[in-house]
Amino acid sequence: MTGMRPALALLLCIVAVPAWPLDWREPWRIPHDAVAAADASDEFAWRLFVAVIWPAADASGAADPHAALGAGRRCVWERWENGADVYRDDGADPGRWAAVVEPGIATAHRFETLSPATLANARHIVAGRMEPLRDPLARSRRLVEIRMNRTAFDYVRKTGLYNLDGQIAAVAAGVPVEFPPGSIEVKASWRPIAASERRRYHTLRVRLADGETRLYGLDALNIAAKQLPQWFWASFEHIDNASRVGGEGWRLPSRDRYACAGEAADCNRVPSGIGVERTVWEHYRLRGTQTRYLDAAGIPERLGNSELEAGLQETASCMTCHSRSALALDDGAVRRLEVLDLGASDGPTARDAGAVPQRRGYIGLPDPAWFRAAGVDGRALNFQSLDFVWSLTQAKPLHHPDFGAGAPH
Repeated sequence: MTGMRPALALLLCIVAVPAWPLDWREPWRIPHDAVAAADASDEFAWRLFVAVIWPAADASGAADPHAALGAGRRCVWERWENGADVYRDDGADPGRWAAVVEPGIATAHRFETLSPATLANARHIVAGRMEPLRDPLARSRRLVEIRMNRTAFDYVRKTGLYNLDGQIAAVAAGVPVEFPPGSIEVKASWRPIAASERRRYHTLRVRLADGETRLYGLDALNIAAKQLPQWFWASFEHIDNASRVGGEGWRLPSRDRYACAGEAADCNRVPSGIGVERTVWEHYRLRGTQTRYLDAAGIPERLGNSELEAGLQETASCMTCHSRSALALDDGAVRRLEVLDLGASDGPTARDAGAVPQRRGYIGLPDPAWFRAAGVDGRALNFQSLDFVWSLTQAKPLHHPDFGAGAPH
């Protein structure tokens, strides 16, 4: 570097230094590393996964550092606040954070689509369409729940976003919705399993309406973490989903450059040396991560889970879909953007007689036109972002428990 100015030489050295490796010495601690999330996203996903599935300490809900991974106890994320308790039917303040300690057998209250009060309005995705759930437990192919960590919960409570009145006030005042760094939300899917399968699954017993209990296995877990402005997205599934009878299989190849280092990214293995071997968690796979809308070639990135995005894996993008979480006021009424691309078709033949339009997700860069629409009086509406958080659509008006028809789940 002869003749190079010292300041310039120092700058080049700083630029050339690679990101620090992730710290695995205390794997039960939630990682906070925006550089690793962006530059080593697949390893960061596994590091985050291990931390949220770590056995929880019953007294506090925090990870128990003395417990072994796969100890058969409730996970850290299962002690976080449930969406049903944050967005109460009466719109009331959910109260201070308290570690969720549930009985050994779960009830319908735990799952977002199963509340008897909202069953008539509940929706889930079937073959790419939002369909009503007619039987809350016995006939449901999967049970779904959403939980948030304390950082996210405290923000929702402090800003009053836990009810629709608070969200309307924020939009009317032009107050941006911006979750603080460290916020995490998870969406989990459980399916009925046989007793012979329990050694391969993280399990839960659920009490049915008639008092009978049924065994369920965790088959999918999506994680959204506010490590980056557009959040960090990771999707995990049980390996059985790839070929299970009755499932739709993995229509998108897995991408895991950490577990598959040096070979094809769809090797579908778990990383060695992170503690999941010889536990139920060795049967779970990283399906992919997402930190940007487009790849280096300008092609829209896709990330879809065969359970949580069933029927639209090929047109799924966590980041693009969640960018549409937005709210506008139309002559006092609340307007939200749709979850699915209801206007999409299967191609040029869709206009032909008898062609059936296909429900699809959104991929690629968000279209600014999405957030501009004509109101009932013809004036332009401006949709305000809800910071990628779809669970905010579960908020009810204060003292109006019947609100919620058509809200996406």
